Amino acid sequence: MSDDSDANLKVLGCGDNVVDRYLHSGLMYPGGNALNFAVYAKMLGADASFLGTFGTDAAGRHVRSVLDALAVPTSFCRVIDGENGHADVRVVDGNREFVFSNKGGVARENPLILQQAQLDYVAAFRLVHTSCYSHLDPQLPVLKNASSLLSYDFSYRWQVSDLIEPLAPHLDFAALSAGDVGRDAGLAALQQVVSRGCGLALATFGPQGAVMYNGADYVSVLPQPANIVDTLGAGDAFITATLLSLLATGWTRGNPPSAEVMAVAMDKGNRFAAEICGLNGAFGHAAPIVEGRSAEEGR
Repeated sequence: MSDDSDANLKVLGCGDNVVDRYLHSGLMYPGGNALNFAVYAKMLGADASFLGTFGTDAAGRHVRSVLDALAVPTSFCRVIDGENGHADVRVVDGNREFVFSNKGGVARENPLILQQAQLDYVAAFRLVHTSCYSHLDPQLPVLKNASSLLSYDFSYRWQVSDLIEPLAPHLDFAALSAGDVGRDAGLAALQQVVSRGCGLALATFGPQGAVMYNGADYVSVLPQPANIVDTLGAGDAFITATLLSLLATGWTRGNPPSAEVMAVAMDKGNRFAAEICGLNGAFGHAAPIVEGRSAEEGR
């Protein structure tokens, strides 16, 4: 899956990590928007790292061990006593259905406040990617000032919370899930995001594909046929490969890519998302679900 041309792309996933607990199989898989971005970028050959908060339970330990195994650096991450983020998932005909979440666990209870050392660390990356589940929204202004490019996944939360107006001015790229609101509403949201100062915006429409907008051009793509095992992570995979392709062309803040560049990038995103649909979980690496703390932690 890797591409040697991406090896000089230094990127950071900043924010959320979870385990997706598959109730039907008794297995948990590492995931989360920011963590998936870091892992997928690594799979694609980029120099990718992760910055976030882990719990001290079995879930948190598993995520950390997987990142170590994948050689994804976690130098500035925190480990806080308590539950790691987790989400309970059912899979029906290859599609995932979320049935419960602890809303990030210790990462929600103890939001990350970026200190100067962490901001200096962020400055070394070509792009930083975060999300609406990362509990970093108040930090976006300082995160933008520290970063070369800042990417943000609104997921579907833009539909139920007033996020676009206050957050878009601090972003260089925004992704929105719009599969359940229709194309017209999705395109209107893209216009709103870019009009508020974000240079580039992407709306995904599930089986109806995706549209990217740079303030002048709309570029559409339909999904690539895939041998679907599990759709978990497909959206993050699409976003990651698209962003890496844009970076490789020299995309910088204030200089949105052309329609031709966006089309090539979205095609790469499509192909990688199709690959990820062939894996269980976001990117495999299952472990048995363990409730609560282990005996070695004395709880």
